[in-house]
Amino acid sequence: MSNTLSYWNLHERPFELVTDGRFFFQSHEHKEALARLRYLVAERTMYAGLLSGEIGGGKSITGRVFATELSTDQYAVVVFENAHFRFADHMRHLARQLGCDEKRIASARTAAQVYELVRSLLFDLNADRNRHLVLVFDEAQDLRKDTLADLKRLLNFNDDGHGRLTLILLGQPELRDHVRQHAPLDQRVSLRFHLEGMSGTDCRAYLEHRLRVAGHPTGQIFSPAAHELLTHASRGIPRELNRFAKLSLEAARAAGSPTVASDHAQAVIDDFASQRSPGALTPA
Repeated sequence: MSNTLSYWNLHERPFELVTDGRFFFQSHEHKEALARLRYLVAERTMYAGLLSGEIGGGKSITGRVFATELSTDQYAVVVFENAHFRFADHMRHLARQLGCDEKRIASARTAAQVYELVRSLLFDLNADRNRHLVLVFDEAQDLRKDTLADLKRLLNFNDDGHGRLTLILLGQPELRDHVRQHAPLDQRVSLRFHLEGMSGTDCRAYLEHRLRVAGHPTGQIFSPAAHELLTHASRGIPRELNRFAKLSLEAARAAGSPTVASDHAQAVIDDFASQRSPGALTPA
């Protein structure tokens, strides 16, 4: 890959599957998602929001960018990356992220004690410049059924009108059905947004943005025809687009081409199609 980097005048890999905020591109869809999440927490009394999307659609990085841009003077943000844990484990993680003493955390053994611990933390935040707690669960389709019920109970701390916390669930499309099956929680979800695939225009801008971040002076390496092919093949899904683009760069370099042309992109797309066909051997 180092030869490919120097060939294209890059100082780092542009299409790796990383949640590096520098590479985050705000397509029309991602701008809309961020705007809605900002509105959700600014209101403080909307209880919960749900952001869904296909695998590789950019939910996780959108959530992280959103979390990092919130003012620490006004908000305390805790991100949960392993949604399958038990509710009590999540709440202990929350307490640690808020700087709670380990002895105080260890003393919360029963469900009632865990809720009391969280209640006291919420009231402490409220007393500290009226800071609002934002809980962000990534891969929330993996949340246990009992955890979903417990999270709804947490939202009861808002029922006195003070708006102490907002719950945000990020997940794959099936998350929407999981939440609907829990009517008490579903009724508290005030915002729902589904990330669609990026448009052709956004796909082109996305590739150019990542190439510029990686060191290319203009980001203009892919031909218009290659852009069109990659957009169609990836369905505008960022992770898929990254995979096709990465291998297309290598194919064009191997051919000694100054740009990624349509034949380089098509060769990569055809190779993927052959791997996915019935009976084909897929790489380990």
